[in-house]
Amino acid sequence: MDESRLPSRMRERAESIARGETVWTPPAVRDAATVCLLRDGDSGLEVFLMRRTTSMAFAAGMHVYPGGAVEGSDSLVPVAGRADLAVVAARTSAVDPRALVVAAARETFEECGVLLALDEHGATASVDAGLEADRVALVAGEVTFVELLLRRGLRVDDAAIVPFAHWVTPEVEDRRYDTRFFMTAQPTGQEARHVDGEADRSAWWRPSDALAASDEGRLAMLPPTAATLAFLAQHADAASALAAAAEVEVAPILPAPYLDRDGTVSWHLLHDRTREVLRPGGEPAASETDGVAPRRPDS
Repeated sequence: MDESRLPSRMRERAESIARGETVWTPPAVRDAATVCLLRDGDSGLEVFLMRRTTSMAFAAGMHVYPGGAVEGSDSLVPVAGRADLAVVAARTSAVDPRALVVAAARETFEECGVLLALDEHGATASVDAGLEADRVALVAGEVTFVELLLRRGLRVDDAAIVPFAHWVTPEVEDRRYDTRFFMTAQPTGQEARHVDGEADRSAWWRPSDALAASDEGRLAMLPPTAATLAFLAQHADAASALAAAAEVEVAPILPAPYLDRDGTVSWHLLHDRTREVLRPGGEPAASETDGVAPRRPDS
């Protein structure tokens, strides 16, 4: 079992704050969306994971799903209107659910080339010779997502992007995100691929295999990634995972240090909006800012 925990700088800060020795103003959070892209492989359900480059300022070296921060223009992007955005708002604690769904679609297209959109007839976006050039132009800022979709006569397939988890970066971190986790099946006729830039490696994984590799120290990941992989590992195929995602109760989870009566510091998982303790939680297995602490020689 991997014994990696927080690097010393982040652990010392967390313990000092919990003991009241440090006055700390948590950084403001940014809304973000990330997408568990699923397919049915020969051996069962598979999910697309990317390893972020070690030069990244946030979650460097971590295995993650496609995703990123919400942009101001995301609220302007047309959606197909097949999903009840009021339900999405309630399940994601969101003021602007459209922007979250659009950010999920945009980041998926930018980071692995899969376009979660429909044409005017309700057909899935088709792949043509110019689609990769459009993706490159989007990443470079030469075209906006709304311009790209309107030119192609497309709208984001809001019903295909299902919220199922919600995690908030611990307040002790230097940079924080309020991240909604969505799930979707890879559209017929499209194939996720590795895209250079923020990731240096991408691959399809069976969720149970990814968790085992994480336990063995071969796949660095943050606690929310492990938690959502554990959810996926309960399902044999994409259809059953998506059906479960649509029904699961979603709460904004905030890992937070807590001073015990004996003076030791432990971690709890709080409801970010109400501060209610949802359940005990172990010390995070990594820092989103500083990465993973070196593993013990005997681990």
